[in-house]
Amino acid sequence: MNLRLFPWAAMALLVLVLAIRSSLPTNVVAVPAGEPGPEAAGGGPEIRLGPVDVRELHDGGAWNRLDADGAVYGYASRTVSAWGVTVFLGEGAAFAGTTVRAPRAAWDLDGKTIGLSGGCRAERTGGWTGELSAATLDLAGSVLRVPGPARIEGPGVSVEGKNLAWEWVEGKITMESTRSRLSPAKGPGRKG
Repeated sequence: MNLRLFPWAAMALLVLVLAIRSSLPTNVVAVPAGEPGPEAAGGGPEIRLGPVDVRELHDGGAWNRLDADGAVYGYASRTVSAWGVTVFLGEGAAFAGTTVRAPRAAWDLDGKTIGLSGGCRAERTGGWTGELSAATLDLAGSVLRVPGPARIEGPGVSVEGKNLAWEWVEGKITMESTRSRLSPAKGPGRKG
């Protein structure tokens, strides 16, 4: 064999091996070592991601953002299932400043909802916080719904109850079976 033809023969052999290898069926999905247990995003083809930053942009310049330690994007179901989640609501809008942290979340991109099945902690500028059981963020309606128990604390007030609905754009909170505690020393407008 002529030495000048050797590189061409090696390239042809490489192409043949790659063609045969790509035609063989495989059921293997590469998952980085150390990832948490199996996470599903609704069945069908999935894209597994490491650290994630998902943004939903609005015409007015505002956006909602979901940061996560890891996620699975379900291509067919258009869902993002994530763990180690932080959701920033209304960034770039007048009502910005709300952060929701949760161990797990499932963002339905078509339905515009984020399910927080493991509960969550909500924080709002001005010192407001909330410890919430399983919740749903309705991004289209700008409402956080918690059918189970919830506790909200702010400057000078603490409220516990169930069936919370917080409309963050309107600044309106409703809750059933409430118990509240007022702390006059910490109330707004009081000194001392």
